[in-house]
Amino acid sequence: MLKSSIGAAIAGVCIAAAAPAMASGGEAAASPSKPDTYRPLILDRSALPAQPAAHPLILSRPASPDVFGTVALNAGVTFYDARFRRVAAADARDPLVQRLAAGAVNLDPLGKLRLVQDEINQRVRWMSDLDNMGVADFWANAGETLRRGTGDAEDIAIAKMQVLKAAGFDPKDLYISIGRHSTRGAHILLLAHTASGWFALDDHDGVQTPAQNSRFTPVMTIGQGMSWVHGRRIGTRMASASARPKAN
Repeated sequence: MLKSSIGAAIAGVCIAAAAPAMASGGEAAASPSKPDTYRPLILDRSALPAQPAAHPLILSRPASPDVFGTVALNAGVTFYDARFRRVAAADARDPLVQRLAAGAVNLDPLGKLRLVQDEINQRVRWMSDLDNMGVADFWANAGETLRRGTGDAEDIAIAKMQVLKAAGFDPKDLYISIGRHSTRGAHILLLAHTASGWFALDDHDGVQTPAQNSRFTPVMTIGQGMSWVHGRRIGTRMASASARPKAN
């Protein structure tokens, strides 16, 4: 399942790169056919002083996930954005999510991560989407995964993300990272950003720093309102992180 996901991630980046050109073509087609039919709207800016917006449209952006020895580059719109938005918007008031979050509400950020990591790794047993739901690839909501007690890597990462958000963790500091594990193959985990640095929440181990989780290489990471592709710096050039790492 995840092998096809990695390929789709790269395809999504290609689609993102093509999007500006497609948009440009659409704008040209929508332009008026006669120049004199267009009358720009002129505002008198001296009439009223500019006022700051009460509700800014641009939220504070998540930090760039330059982790696991990689450099993260903005990927624009990707294949996974709609999936991430759907699961990230679900289950905020799910009773089971709220119950698991209740024990972590008063903990510091690292305490929240450790408690949620242990709770969900104990509650949810890894199972492929094909065996679990009869489909090759599906991102389940947190409540669905917690009630079934089974899910694959992204289902487990999503459940942790939603419980942490319910426990008060800032949504912009939680990311789903898609990549490759040196012994397990295609893999997904949850990344969390704190004042103490970055932490990886895998579906097997405890909470680790990216340096401790050295077997994982990210290819694409999705956060609140943004997506990134990962590469490695070689001299003055960038190499794709999707290239197979050398054997240890």
